[in-house]
Amino acid sequence: MIIPFYEYNHNLPHASTMQSLDFPPHLHNCSEMIRVRAGVLKVQIDTGNHTLHAGDLAVILPNTIHSFQTLTQPCGTLIDMITCSQDPQAGLPRQLTGRILAEPVRPVSSCHPDVDYAFSTLLSEVNEADSAPIVSAYFQILWHRLLPSLEVTDAVAPPVSNLAANLIAYVAGHFQSPLSLDSLSRELGVCRFHISRIFTQVLHMGFYEYVNALRINYAKNLLLGTEYKILEVAELSGFQSQQTFNRNFREFCGMTPSIYRQRGLL
Repeated sequence: MIIPFYEYNHNLPHASTMQSLDFPPHLHNCSEMIRVRAGVLKVQIDTGNHTLHAGDLAVILPNTIHSFQTLTQPCGTLIDMITCSQDPQAGLPRQLTGRILAEPVRPVSSCHPDVDYAFSTLLSEVNEADSAPIVSAYFQILWHRLLPSLEVTDAVAPPVSNLAANLIAYVAGHFQSPLSLDSLSRELGVCRFHISRIFTQVLHMGFYEYVNALRINYAKNLLLGTEYKILEVAELSGFQSQQTFNRNFREFCGMTPSIYRQRGLL
């Protein structure tokens, strides 16, 4: 079974169930809800770190920096994700725009019963082409039932600039190709030193570290979801050699690609 690779997706709303969810710090202009049914998921939302267990729900508002790290093996993990735009039909309340949540993670059992029901219904209906009216109605119900339990505060940090968002989105869409600060500078017409500073200040990691994190995450999904050889996985993920791939994979995952594949397929 191919494990879905989470990426910037402009076909919203979108829903998926996966056995692994790993992605370095990123942001986008849509909201996400994550429900863990089995396993453990570490989530960074803004400056806070949270550990989700079975029965927990995370709500991530638009333009909020966040990251995911699955802490359990795929065979014991089940994670649901629903992504929706800020379009009024998706039901995102206006009072949440440009705000942050004091407590973005909560047990599903602490919410109104309609929350879990609406979430499950959306999970099955969102990707159906002819379900737009149903999807819109259930998003309205979901947000309406969630809103009373959400403690909303003003963002302490200034909103992420359009340039930063565009840089992050560009890298997320081109990490499989050769990327450097110089090539990105030429492509977007921005000073390479300014680009480097944006990644450090916004994502708290260097440009090349971020690119390699995207590549390793993509490679992990190829290793578990396809039968590509290790060299093919390295090339498809954007690495120029298997040696570079192996070194970076070990740094990020603490094991070789071959061992990761063996353990994940047990």
